[in-house]
Amino acid sequence: MDEGRNMILLFPTLIHFKSQEDKAGFAPTCHMFYPQRCLDIPDGKPKWTGLDGQSDLIEDSPPELKKRKREESDEQKKKEANGEEHEAGTSGN
Repeated sequence: MDEGRNMILLFPTLIHFKSQEDKAGFAPTCHMFYPQRCLDIPDGKPKWTGLDGQSDLIEDSPPELKKRKREESDEQKKKEANGEEHEAGTSGN
């Protein structure tokens, strides 16, 4: 187990699923730490440089996901810039 992160390293061949539906529940949804990969996985899943949602998407990720992540980043930068401008405008009073 991984220090309370609810993760475990388990080899898929050790699991005997009762149905394909059960097996589908274990399908990957993304790849984390992809720059340190041992082999390329061209599966159309999002590929992150670090933890998913907290790091940058790499070029091999789906285009719509890269666009959404870029828009979120731009929006965050605007909020930070507006907050800094607001603080700068009120600090002189």
